[in-house]
Amino acid sequence: VKLRLEEAMKKLLVIALVLIAVPAFAQQTLNYSWEDGGTILSSFGNFCCETNVAGPQVGSQGSVVGPYTCPGAQEGTYYLHFAEAPHSGTPYAGVAHVTGLQDGDIVTAEFYGYDITPGSSPSLRIWGHYTDGADPTSYLGSASGNSDYTAGTGWDPVSHTWTFDSATDPLRLGLLIEARAYSTPSTNDPDHTDYWVDNLTVTAPDHATIVFAEGPVSVEDASWTSVKALYR
Repeated sequence: VKLRLEEAMKKLLVIALVLIAVPAFAQQTLNYSWEDGGTILSSFGNFCCETNVAGPQVGSQGSVVGPYTCPGAQEGTYYLHFAEAPHSGTPYAGVAHVTGLQDGDIVTAEFYGYDITPGSSPSLRIWGHYTDGADPTSYLGSASGNSDYTAGTGWDPVSHTWTFDSATDPLRLGLLIEARAYSTPSTNDPDHTDYWVDNLTVTAPDHATIVFAEGPVSVEDASWTSVKALYR
């Protein structure tokens, strides 16, 4: 009995040492819904007209289909608008920059894109690429993204989870989250297509930094204004 007890204690000690050796990183989750007047961090391709908007918006779906109306924000009051003009390739908006990442870190992001064309474009997809960790306009290779597009039922969520890996390039220190735009036709068309995005959520380890586009009114300023209003 004594030998079995000693063996059991040794196994428990080994398990405890293994658990101590495996780092357990706490996660942080931040949300950005463009309520502070911000727009984007960077862009690529035939991208234009990024604007912080509120209320119903009328836009173009390109030359193949007629105009359409976005009824307003998916959440809150304000949201992001941008356009592809003219149609060419696959432009994107950089909507969040995650820096200070280490190999093996898990990053998950989700946003809502407005889409009323089920099974066809215009639509949006969530994507990502590696950066130098300092400049959101830097590009150090694709990190890929979700294979699904917005569903075409109005405000549709798209999400993806990345495992950070700098093995192929030690200069990789950050991940830029993209809202990629897909139009019909995708190229050689003089028309433009409008897109709307809202309610962006990013989850990353606590040792990382999540950066969104800052508007003219910071969260701290908005909070302080609310506090002062209580004492008027």
